[in-house]
Amino acid sequence: MDRLGFIILSVLWTSRAINKVSSMSVYEIMEAESFSQKENTVYKKIRGYERYGYIGRGLREGHAVTFYITPEGCKFLEKEKKGEQGYEK
Repeated sequence: MDRLGFIILSVLWTSRAINKVSSMSVYEIMEAESFSQKENTVYKKIRGYERYGYIGRGLREGHAVTFYITPEGCKFLEKEKKGEQGYEK
């Protein structure tokens, strides 16, 4: 996992975007954090995590696709947090 992926998952989790109804658009995710990347870069990273099952698609907001962190994504994020802190399972 790289820093951008960690931040995206963290934003979804802290914003409580944990189901289809409470999901966030790419724009909303970018507003929550100061991203130096372009919107397309963030979208591509989200799509990658969606393929792994860590992020799911939420309800559409107008024309915008929205995303939320899945239970698998929460477990993955927690594991990464513990790994960064030097803890072992």
